[in-house]
Amino acid sequence: MLLQSLVDTSERVGATPRKKEKTSLLAQCFRQSEGREIVLAVSYLSGQVPQGRLGIGWATLQQALQGISQQPKPITLLEVDRCFGEIDQISGTGALARKISILQNLLSALSEKERTFLIRLIMGEIRQGALEGLVVDAIAQASSLPVERVRQALMFTGEIGEVARATLEEGSSGLSRFQPRLFQPISPMLASPAEGEEDALSRLGEAAWEYKIDGARIQVHKKGEEVRIYTRHLKEVTGSVPEIITLVRQWPLEEAVFEGETIALREDGRPQPFQITMRRFGRILDVEAMEREIPLTSYFFDLLYLEGEPLFEKPYRTRFDLLAERIPSACTIPRIVTPNETEAEHFLRQSLQAGHEGLMAKGLDSPYIAGHRGFYWLKIKPAETLDLVVLAAEWGHGRRKGWLSNLHLGARDPESGEFVMLGKTFKGLTDGMLRWQTERLLRLERNRDEWTVYVRPELVVEIAFSDLQESPRYPGGLALRFARVRRYREDKSPQEADSIQKVWQIFEAKRK
Repeated sequence: MLLQSLVDTSERVGATPRKKEKTSLLAQCFRQSEGREIVLAVSYLSGQVPQGRLGIGWATLQQALQGISQQPKPITLLEVDRCFGEIDQISGTGALARKISILQNLLSALSEKERTFLIRLIMGEIRQGALEGLVVDAIAQASSLPVERVRQALMFTGEIGEVARATLEEGSSGLSRFQPRLFQPISPMLASPAEGEEDALSRLGEAAWEYKIDGARIQVHKKGEEVRIYTRHLKEVTGSVPEIITLVRQWPLEEAVFEGETIALREDGRPQPFQITMRRFGRILDVEAMEREIPLTSYFFDLLYLEGEPLFEKPYRTRFDLLAERIPSACTIPRIVTPNETEAEHFLRQSLQAGHEGLMAKGLDSPYIAGHRGFYWLKIKPAETLDLVVLAAEWGHGRRKGWLSNLHLGARDPESGEFVMLGKTFKGLTDGMLRWQTERLLRLERNRDEWTVYVRPELVVEIAFSDLQESPRYPGGLALRFARVRRYREDKSPQEADSIQKVWQIFEAKRK
């Protein structure tokens, strides 16, 4: 299959607001692929690269783009995959130069639309509306199998491309291969944000409230003395975390799969910065020294498989109770169960005072839906706000087609007089705000490309965010996490927007 065919499909999917039509377009595309092409078509249209993160940031892409010769020729998905595979394997001295060389050769062979698609794919910004749920529907339609069976198969592997290939090539028998098995990591269930305790209670009623720990989520598979540890991205890290292995070998669980968070704590029991915890993962040299330097503490909260029985359909209260019966109470996540908002607010303050991020609220009767971000689990974090300047906006897709939606946000740099980009968001915008900002931003337009309108930095917007993280992708070195629009501040001039120095102060305060 040619990359151009995939790009055409992406463009057509993004152009229609109708879910049924999107699904049909995707299904048609999947039927036209075969073998490894199925994996690639499904992955790319889901916004995923099978090799995972390629270690390519915006700066690297910019260097590659400066050296392209623009000699378009037909490129297949398999050729793209081969290039990505080569880039993924590069390491050592001169790795960056070799990655740039491969990228330049690939980008030179692409048309402008293909190049734009591939850049967005690499940067994780495919937004044609083909989210994973829609792709799953399309796989089911293309194979004439019930969508519930495809979803169930996907529960037990994070590889949507491989599920699609098995479905389209082998039908029902192919799906039967995807069963919960020990030492095959399971895609984790995810949480959606809630505005606060009242919002969570209105959705869940009585709930389990648990500390939201800014550590590394882990999935433990145990069979007798054999123990393996996986990250939320299904990467095995067993060799990097020996203290977790030692800990869980002591517990009366012969065959089990269970989940938790592991975190590096200071001597006073407060959490280390997230980056410190992550230094433990992927480490294969001097592991014992690293264990002494950055010991990990683990808290567990869910049991997915016990003594040969999958527990995914059991209610959460049952899964937690079964786990709590078998492991020390000090190793379970700090939690309360209550329908009372005041008690939940007090527990949130307790979590924050201990240095953690906030709370998780979990429906007591919720099943475990692997790989799904739904509303059975909700996360509550106190949001901070910044007044930032809109630098550009991207045209929307689906029901937002024709409106400027995804905002590029910048902080003021008093030293240079410019604005430093911190990230993007399209969240928190009502239809009225979309209409207003489209009209307003078009009046501020400086220039545009196919996807984006770049504007004079004159419009200030109040942005709520849950966290900041270091990011080489943006020139200021920081990026907003979970940013959303709260309101426009027409009463403020760009010179009154928050500075990049203030943003760094917030980040450093959080890190300490």
